[in-house]
Amino acid sequence: MARRHLAIFVKGVAEKILNSEKRVEIRLSKNRILPYLEIVKNDEILLKKSGGGVIGKVFVENVLFYDHLTAKMVQALRDVHHEEAAMEDAFWKSKLTAKFATVIFLKNPQKFITSVVFKKNDRRAWLIIKD
Repeated sequence: MARRHLAIFVKGVAEKILNSEKRVEIRLSKNRILPYLEIVKNDEILLKKSGGGVIGKVFVENVLFYDHLTAKMVQALRDVHHEEAAMEDAFWKSKLTAKFATVIFLKNPQKFITSVVFKKNDRRAWLIIKD
């Protein structure tokens, strides 16, 4: 059964997804944190602006997971997904020490008419929403 996720994005990134400029979301981390191994095809991702509301949603077309990454492997991910991930070079440079990657291929972005308030009082950038 498909799950619903809440992903928090820095300024402008959620809008890139909704405009189909960004078709791949890549989450890189030093530790095994969400959404690593917890997201699958057809899951729904709610798009929340950091410090703001939920402005839309998108669905998962496919997902790939990587572990035991090296700087060379992170660079290879950048080379393969740079265009569709639409991330600045500073992002890639800041993630060279990452050990885990979740590469999410996105489909069917839908912008909400008005943003939805979602109260969250922690610094997690990804949540699984329980119904």
